[in-house]
Amino acid sequence: MPTAPHEALHRIFQRRTELVPRVLRNELCVPLPDPVKVEIMNVDLTDLEPVPRWVDSLLMLHYPDRQVIVAIESQTNRSEEKRRRWARYVAHLHDIHKCGVLLIVTCRSLATARWAEKPYEVGLPDWHTLTVRPLVLGPDNVPVILDRDQAAADIHFAILSAVVHARSRQADAILEVLADALRDIDKQEAVGLAEFTESGLGRGRARQLWRKLMATKTYPYISELRAKGREEGRKEGRAEGEANSILLVLEGRGLAITESHRKRITSCTDTGQLEQWLLRAGTVLTTDELLA
Repeated sequence: MPTAPHEALHRIFQRRTELVPRVLRNELCVPLPDPVKVEIMNVDLTDLEPVPRWVDSLLMLHYPDRQVIVAIESQTNRSEEKRRRWARYVAHLHDIHKCGVLLIVTCRSLATARWAEKPYEVGLPDWHTLTVRPLVLGPDNVPVILDRDQAAADIHFAILSAVVHARSRQADAILEVLADALRDIDKQEAVGLAEFTESGLGRGRARQLWRKLMATKTYPYISELRAKGREEGRKEGRAEGEANSILLVLEGRGLAITESHRKRITSCTDTGQLEQWLLRAGTVLTTDELLA
């Protein structure tokens, strides 16, 4: 099951889509100009004959003369199974959308980043039918943001830096700068980004430091009242997220969804039931079958 740090390493690109062309150009040295538009795509790549193909995040960069799809995968450890899936994702996207495809892999561990950047070859030793060459964002090429003005000018990239370097010796300084930079943006947005950062830091010293900083800075969001309501809010938010995911899968597969279906799914608060529906949503033939 994906963890909060795993989610943060790719969802930051959904929160601020301009980050994709920025890191392609500056950190990954891919000479693409700024796109006309960046579109968040449905991550379900399942065919009518169900074969699960879920990308972590998927965006399309629109240019005047072409489109480029960017698949973003968050990788917390080595997995040969995931490397095989990357080859499937890239080939499928290229076939369906008939355009260029780039794969970005984000990592918090330098060892995992080194593993991920190795080309994955499909075929025979002396004849490679397909070679997948991921672009990797990790501790070695995501800059450490230690300047307050720099962090404030690109707050989402500063969050990416904090999450990637959460285990480094400079984590304290990075988080101090990020906490100060949040003062320069809208308070409501800052609260949301502060919570996103906390989730992305995962368990450990960095998260504890972040909570302490947020409790003592300009907008402490970990008040006693909010802490009491947080668990209940998490449960409600999780149920809502599961319900939305189920509907997205069904809609992506072209299955009919009546208002009655939609109401039953969105009104369900049993996360166990919602998880079961989500697991089956990619294989059932009708929405009635799912809810039977």
